Amino acid sequence: MKRRRDPAAVNSDIIRRPIQRCAPIFLWPMVAAFCIGFVWPFIQGLFLSFTKFKTTSKWTWVGFDNYKRLWNERSMIGLSIRNTLIFASVVPIRLVLNVWLSNALYSRPFGNKFSRVILFIPQVLSGVAITLAWQWIFEENYGVLNTLLAAVGLPKIPFFTNEHFFRPATILIALYGSATNVVMLEGNFAVLDKSLMEAARLDGANERQVFWNVKFPQLTPTLFYLLTMGLIGAMQEQAIMQVLTTNGMGPNNSAITLTYYIYKMAFTWTATDGFGMACALSVVTGIIITALIRLNFAFGKKWVHYD
Repeated sequence: MKRRRDPAAVNSDIIRRPIQRCAPIFLWPMVAAFCIGFVWPFIQGLFLSFTKFKTTSKWTWVGFDNYKRLWNERSMIGLSIRNTLIFASVVPIRLVLNVWLSNALYSRPFGNKFSRVILFIPQVLSGVAITLAWQWIFEENYGVLNTLLAAVGLPKIPFFTNEHFFRPATILIALYGSATNVVMLEGNFAVLDKSLMEAARLDGANERQVFWNVKFPQLTPTLFYLLTMGLIGAMQEQAIMQVLTTNGMGPNNSAITLTYYIYKMAFTWTATDGFGMACALSVVTGIIITALIRLNFAFGKKWVHYD
C-alpha cells in the first residue's frame, strides 16, 4: 500500500522551494562586496609588497628586496612595534573601566539615561575632532590643564615634547570614547541569570563574591569579544598620533606606530620607500596582529566561560 505524504510536509516543501531559489539573489551582493572590498585589495597589496612602486613611476618586480630592507631597518620597525604594543595596553585598562561603569549604571537606574547620553557623545564625533579637543587641553603653553597648573603655582607639563608624558596622554585620549563597550556590557548585565545570584546570596556570599564568582564568569564571552576587537583596533592606531605630533614623529619617535609608519612610507617618504615598502610592512603588520589574536584565543580558553 502506497504511503501518503503528510499535507503539512507538502505545503512546507512548496513554501521552501522559492525561498531556496531566491537565496543566491541575497547572497551574491554580499559575496561581491567581500571580494571587491577585501579579497582584491588583499591580493593587490600582497603583490605590490614584492614590487618597487611609487606614484611617479610604474611598478617593477623586486622580489623580497622590500622585506630585506625592512629587516635592515629593524631598529625603527622594532620601535614602531613597541609603541604600538604600549598603546594597545589601553585595551584591558579600558575594559576594566567599562565593566565598572556598566555595573554602576545597571545597579543605579536613577539618572542612567542622562549618563548614557554623556558617555555616548564621543561615539558620534569624529576621532580627529576629539583628538584636537584633547590637544587643546594638553597644549604646553596655553592648554587648559597647564593653565590650571600654572594658576596654582605648579610647573607646566610638556605633554608633546617629553615621551614619558606623551604616551600617557595618548592612552588617556584612547580611554575617552568607549560608550559602545559600556552599552554592550550593560545589556549583558541585564540578562545575567538572577537565580544564580540569589542562590549565592542565600548561601552567604557578599556582593564582591557574587560579582567575581557569579556575574563575572557570565560576562567573559562579551569581554573576550571586546578585548579581541579592541586589540585589532589598537594595533592599527594612527589618527591620535598623527594629529597630536607637530613633526610627525613625536618626542624620541614615540608617535611612530606600525600603521602610522605605513602611512609615512606610502605618502611622506615616497621618494625613498613608496607603496611597495608600505605594502610589505602592511603584510608584516597583518602577521603580527594575527599572531596576537591567536595568542589571545589561546589564553581565552583559560578564562572565558560559555556555559
